[in-house]
Amino acid sequence: MIKTIFFDVDGTLVSHKTDSVPGSTKRTLELLRENGIKLVLATGRDMSQLKKLPVKDIKFDGYVTMNGQLCLDENGKELFGNPIDEVDTEKMIELIKEKRVPITTIGKEGPYINFVTDQVVAAQKAVSSKVAPIGKYHGEEVYQFIAYGDRNELKTLVDELPNCKLSWWNEYAVDIISKNGGKLAGIKKYLELQNQTLDDAMAFGDGENDLEMLKAVKVGVAMGNGEEHVKQIADYVTTDINKDGIYNASMHYKLI
Repeated sequence: MIKTIFFDVDGTLVSHKTDSVPGSTKRTLELLRENGIKLVLATGRDMSQLKKLPVKDIKFDGYVTMNGQLCLDENGKELFGNPIDEVDTEKMIELIKEKRVPITTIGKEGPYINFVTDQVVAAQKAVSSKVAPIGKYHGEEVYQFIAYGDRNELKTLVDELPNCKLSWWNEYAVDIISKNGGKLAGIKKYLELQNQTLDDAMAFGDGENDLEMLKAVKVGVAMGNGEEHVKQIADYVTTDINKDGIYNASMHYKLI
């Protein structure tokens, strides 16, 4: 029996063709909640970004943010956090100061970036988001970095970050998070706090950073507009986000 469903945001709940949550998706979420199923966001975004997206007006039972790095309850209270290792943070801060690579730094207070390029603008535009403001590091705990540029060059970044890994979400952009982090790690912790297991969970996603969670939960659903390798590992491939994807999968599994 499915007790909790985890939803990716970009391309899963929010359509960047319409910059909105489809009406059928909103109604489906209401029906799922009426049937006693917990609804949780599992996203690479932080709360400051989520508050600017169409999901801000939808009630959720929890938030697995920054690829599992910081998880919050329905009221935005921290359940647990997984900041990046101090040594790795210091190495990234030095790279930021050198300004060889555009890098967004994200702590609890939200994101800021060291400098902006066309690739930064393109990546953020693809997910209907503004570029973070220019800012400087002030010693805060960092939960996630976002690096922008050529994929092959960015891969070398983690060679000097033994406690970090990459989570791709765009051709020009990658999240850098703790090696023991990721959406799946956040989901496991959230479920543990709810006295549930992965066998009680379902998840919807469309991108590379959704792979782990879709493989691990009881039912992993790939959106019809998702990447091909995501569809290949999913238990079920639903229709496009703009063609009632969330609704159709929920009907298929008789959840509504």
